Amino acid sequence: MDATHRDRSYLSPLSVFDHFEANLGGHGSIAADDLDRYGRLLDTVREEYRERAIEDVRHALAYDVDELRRQGEKYMDHVMAYIDDDTVDDELTGRETEPDETFLRAVEEQLDIPSDRKDDFRQEVSNWVSRRAREGRDFDPQDNDRLRRALERKLWEDKKHNINFSALVSATDLDEEERGAWVDALVDRGYSEDGAAEVLEYAGAAVARSEMEDGAD
Repeated sequence: MDATHRDRSYLSPLSVFDHFEANLGGHGSIAADDLDRYGRLLDTVREEYRERAIEDVRHALAYDVDELRRQGEKYMDHVMAYIDDDTVDDELTGRETEPDETFLRAVEEQLDIPSDRKDDFRQEVSNWVSRRAREGRDFDPQDNDRLRRALERKLWEDKKHNINFSALVSATDLDEEERGAWVDALVDRGYSEDGAAEVLEYAGAAVARSEMEDGAD
């Protein structure tokens, strides 16, 4: 890596990809017949990083730990009622109602779980909660990877309409306080501050353009 990259406080995946791509052909230990294969592998890794970066930026823009927990508790209340053929208390009226199938499916569809597999997923999550209860551990949706991802993605769908996407496309529109909150959320996800700023710039624009294009359809 050149001096510019060595002076950074973090290792940039984007710079690593560019460095490999620029120097792959001149590496004496790699046979010419293998160059295409290595190039395809590099393309695959770059795309996987892009998808992960977009997921992390969406998390930063919409994540709310308290709301995630509330949604997780609501999901489990309705799942348990569904499995037990029981009712739940309506949050607004306090009356007994049937499990909210629309809400349950809105969560499950974030994981592309088809309708004919919903019972399997609900039973799986119910069993996980029961095991935790036997171990004396409280329910926390963040401790179940699949449920957490489903709830995070639903939270994104619920909140994205209130996000200023133009600020992610044009730096001149970016409010520093808003940007700082997004960077802090990425730092909480494991990024360094400078690395968070880079991934926000890299993936934020892609997220914004995608959502703005969808909104224009």
